[in-house]
Amino acid sequence: MILLRVTQSLDSASRTAASAVEAPAPYSGGGLPKGGIMIVISVALYILPTLLAWKSGHPRFRKIALVNLLLGWTVIGWIAAMVMLYIYTPPPDGEVDVPHIPGQ
Repeated sequence: MILLRVTQSLDSASRTAASAVEAPAPYSGGGLPKGGIMIVISVALYILPTLLAWKSGHPRFRKIALVNLLLGWTVIGWIAAMVMLYIYTPPPDGEVDVPHIPGQ
């Protein structure tokens, strides 16, 4: 009998405690879509060497794009594509290569 009363009082106490806790408000979806922005920034950085080679009209554009798209997911492949973009390219046949000295 005593055990039954203790159990009933504990049960009623847990019900009142559970009813006092309010459910969280549903998410309204406000703010910036951070996931979408991160995806756009990541893709833009991933293909940056290809975009720079295309924009500058680099003679090795296809090679840079191939290295970037196939090996760019490794950091070393991305760095290799950037190095290929900025290494020396000889002038076309018939043109004189004039050395450029910065500051003069």
